[in-house]
Amino acid sequence: MADKTLVHKKRISPTHIRELDVHYDRGGINYFDYSTKPKGIFFRSTVYEHEEGSVFKTYKIGIGEPQRGVGYICVVPLDRYRPKALKDVRQRVETHAERIHALCDQGDAEALAELKAILAGEPVPSSTEAGA
Repeated sequence: MADKTLVHKKRISPTHIRELDVHYDRGGINYFDYSTKPKGIFFRSTVYEHEEGSVFKTYKIGIGEPQRGVGYICVVPLDRYRPKALKDVRQRVETHAERIHALCDQGDAEALAELKAILAGEPVPSSTEAGA
């Protein structure tokens, strides 16, 4: 696929940027933990170090304290590629980008459940309803 995967990018600190990607993956071996990755549409959140004005990105994989909100989720398992499924998930991420960044910052089980609901297109109570 020659499709761009980046959906949204946000500076979360003076030295760090978070990117939200949506892409199709053909599945196979995950070389980090040797598990089998399913075929489907994936959401990925990545954080990297980037000084303002610099052209270099620094990814810290497995070094130091784990970064909250970094990882990937299989949103739509598929048998074969479907452009509409990719477009739908991409549109949900574009629509809810700021909320997704906030959930990644929160980084707990409740935030993960809400993130999965947003990505799947399920109704999610607004934060004012949840607090009531």
